[in-house]
Amino acid sequence: MGMHSLAVVLAAVLLAGLPAFADAGKDKYEKVCASCHGMEGHADTKKGKKMKAADYREVAELSGPDALEHIKKTVRENKKHKPVSKKVSDEDLASIAQYVQAMLAAQK
Repeated sequence: MGMHSLAVVLAAVLLAGLPAFADAGKDKYEKVCASCHGMEGHADTKKGKKMKAADYREVAELSGPDALEHIKKTVRENKKHKPVSKKVSDEDLASIAQYVQAMLAAQK
């Protein structure tokens, strides 16, 4: 098998796992993020308004290639996220980042 064929097979295997990964991100988002950021990321919940949560539509980093790093840094370092930080692994944050990007793309 040539290098190109191997890359195609590997990509297909990885992509086959993405729907489950995205579902995990949606589930985790709903459990730990939605109470402040809302189901659509607009931060329009009572708790979100009180905490001055970010409206994801206004955070440019979430639509770009650095979304995961932005989410990791925010959740791990922003004191507003201290209770959430203890509830999520880096893998959880990766699936949440993927879900948030898909959610924002669907809103355009």
